[in-house]
Amino acid sequence: MKRQLEIELDDLITKWVRKNAQTNGNGHVQFTRHTNLMESGLLDSVGFVELIVFMEGQTGYNIDLADVDPSEFTTVEGLSRIALRNLGRRKTYATNHQPDR
Repeated sequence: MKRQLEIELDDLITKWVRKNAQTNGNGHVQFTRHTNLMESGLLDSVGFVELIVFMEGQTGYNIDLADVDPSEFTTVEGLSRIALRNLGRRKTYATNHQPDR
């Protein structure tokens, strides 16, 4: 299940990046799930924030970058894993904080 969700998140992010990528005159940039979105010029800082907001809107949960290695959130693969970890934390919190009945 987790692997399927990661594939779906990869696809969601990849489609968004292809639609909204900046080329900054670099021409064609080879884009894979391992491409550094910032260094390649596909996203600038504003584009990165827009991508995070898009991901939060599509998934329904916040993407917390506070405890993340900065190199991790610059690729599609890394962003998918961050989103999955945040989803896992949310489920764990909800399970552990159910009201007593």
